[in-house]
Amino acid sequence: MYEEIFELINKGEINKAQEQIEKISDDDPKKYNLKGLIHFNKKELEKAKEQFEKGLTINPVDTDLLFNYGYLLKEMNQEMEAWRYLMRIHDKDWATYDLLGDIEFKNRSKLASLRFYLKAAELTDNPQMKKKFLEIRNKLKKDTKIAFLCLPGLDNFLKDIVETFSLGYNVKLVVSTDGNEITQAIKWADIVWLEWANDLAVFATNKVPEIANKKVICRLHGYEAFNVNVLNKINWNLIDRMIFVADHVREDAYESCPQIKNVPYTMVYNGINLDKFVFSKRTKGKRICFSGHVNYKKNPMLIIQILKKLLKIDEEYRIDWAGDHQDIRIKKYLNYILKDMGIEDKFTFHDWTNDINSWLEDKNYFLSTSIHEGYGVGIMESMARGIKPIIHNFYAARGFYPDELIYNTVDEAVEKITEESYDSESYRRFIEDNYTLEEQINALETALNTLEKVNKKINKKVAEDLKDSFLDYMIPKFIEFTPYTDKYIDSFDFEGSKIRIGKVEKITDEISLIEFIVKNKKGQQLALQNIWYNHSTKQITFPNYISLSKNKKIIQNFVYQILESRLSYIGNMFRFPGSKKYWEERYKTGGNSGHGSYGKLAEFKAEVINSFVKEKRIKSIVELGCGDGNQVSLFDFPKYTGLDVSETAVNLCRERFMKDKTKSFFLYNPEEVESNKSLFKAELSLSLDVIYHLVEDLQFDLYMKNLFLSAEKFVIVYSSNTDKNPEGTPPHIKYRRFTDWIEKNSPEWELFRKIKNKYPQESLSDFFIFCRRQKGLNNH
Repeated sequence: MYEEIFELINKGEINKAQEQIEKISDDDPKKYNLKGLIHFNKKELEKAKEQFEKGLTINPVDTDLLFNYGYLLKEMNQEMEAWRYLMRIHDKDWATYDLLGDIEFKNRSKLASLRFYLKAAELTDNPQMKKKFLEIRNKLKKDTKIAFLCLPGLDNFLKDIVETFSLGYNVKLVVSTDGNEITQAIKWADIVWLEWANDLAVFATNKVPEIANKKVICRLHGYEAFNVNVLNKINWNLIDRMIFVADHVREDAYESCPQIKNVPYTMVYNGINLDKFVFSKRTKGKRICFSGHVNYKKNPMLIIQILKKLLKIDEEYRIDWAGDHQDIRIKKYLNYILKDMGIEDKFTFHDWTNDINSWLEDKNYFLSTSIHEGYGVGIMESMARGIKPIIHNFYAARGFYPDELIYNTVDEAVEKITEESYDSESYRRFIEDNYTLEEQINALETALNTLEKVNKKINKKVAEDLKDSFLDYMIPKFIEFTPYTDKYIDSFDFEGSKIRIGKVEKITDEISLIEFIVKNKKGQQLALQNIWYNHSTKQITFPNYISLSKNKKIIQNFVYQILESRLSYIGNMFRFPGSKKYWEERYKTGGNSGHGSYGKLAEFKAEVINSFVKEKRIKSIVELGCGDGNQVSLFDFPKYTGLDVSETAVNLCRERFMKDKTKSFFLYNPEEVESNKSLFKAELSLSLDVIYHLVEDLQFDLYMKNLFLSAEKFVIVYSSNTDKNPEGTPPHIKYRRFTDWIEKNSPEWELFRKIKNKYPQESLSDFFIFCRRQKGLNNH
């Protein structure tokens, strides 16, 4: 029947095709696939989308539906959403891999795209596909030689990375304890990658003198952070950049070995190869599992207590554990206690397997009892497969995973296993949004590109030179979002101009960022941004809009005036006027909302929020802090209300969106929100990059009250969440652990989901999504 319908569609006999389609059962997903194709051929994209989505609710891994839905989303310019669904196809053909490569190349990592193009080329005899792969690879290929060094048995987290980098670089993987083999690899390489901060790193940085002329990366995973003796034997002067897999791992390493603080670092979260871990819709069941070597850190004693309690509820529960025993005492205890409790037939230990994907096939829950994890890759792999994880509250667990999946006690673990809530799609989506291999590759290559800017002749012991590589990367990022041209600066009348307010922000011990506003005798104002000053060399670095202007000398004199005058400072800010006035002055003088509202950070925020609005079918949104409207332009909302403290910003938005009847903008007056709550109430309230700009405690308190007062169902906060304000934090920024405020003042709200920043090297903010506590209802 299906072939006949396809034939009718291809002939253009749509009415006959529709008659045949209606004969198909409503619970057959192919019915909705065919309906969607008809709408697609008629260019009725929204209707096609609706039909494909209906089919996917019946069978979320139907190959035809996933491909057609993914292709449709790509046509609708929702390319990363298209990527999500195309990656869920189990047996991908070459055309699917080619499409994935195109999306990856355009939107994220060109290097990672080569993985998809290569698979496409291998799966077809089509010479054009093979030619396409070779042309793109040859264009991207670099002559840089990278030696990945690792001790045997510890290369589990390295294989996908090496495989990918070998497509774009000259790569050697050395997994060995042979000192001569390691030495020869270091001599050969331009870049040396030390996998784990362990004995191999000690040897390489102390016994191989040639490493001093190489660029060196060291990736620290977790357990090494507590190995004080080994860490203090590594020559950190020879390490150019650290890669940490999590912030708590970095903090532990700093505590064990303060020397590491002198090494520039990049935070790169572990990524899951979603092409290896296939998604399937799961339901509640009795098969519980864990994967990982058996040792004290994994806390297997707790898992036995949980199993015993579950068996009192239902004797069909059983646990499978894949991993080798690493402590004979723990092994003996486990064998003894299982037998003594009479449950040895309910608990099975398996040898470690390299095919975790297949091993997870018949499992319903992944039960983690660990007391410490660098990241918990096993948890992530199970979620990628659609399995519900039950996660013991190890230190930093709440920073990685949704609160509703975390437990503290045996009773809480049992409750989470036996409760009705089970949502395979949301577990998979969590990994897709936060921890993909492709995002990891993108972040690692960014770190490598930064590293490559270090001159080979640099003396690795001179820490100041290492800071230059950071600045080489960061300064262009700031300058990219400059609001002026040199012609505009040429036209500004500087006669009678005086500095009104400004800041001198300490970036490193020697480098400061200077920004200030001048006002001329006509009352015109100008915000001068992204000026850099080296206190050691006394050198000023101007962005192009100043350096190419005929008025450069005038601005240079203003900078000297700031540096030489005894201005009234609060921290590093002189005459800082408070949050509201600062932003009004900034927008009035031509400044913008900042680099977080532009470029890929803005696109990332829009991608997350648009997806959530669609997922929860949210009809109305209010944002407290809409800024200049650039971020707003990327939103796809049914109804949007934007508030801002700056009258200039509100007017900019009103003018920009004058013809858009779905959007309205108002001046934000904290004291008036409650009295106008009917006007400012919405299903979802947003706060994006605002909280850490609220330096006054009273304004922060009012803002938080209004943010949650305005929301009916959900609140999304995009911000850092720490109360640490180290020396050099500019006075217009005050970092706050805002979740403490919520727990204390809005207990009726709970953290529903946390999404890590896709670009942690450029922003400290993450997504925190809150929902109202509603007993008996499942918001998830």
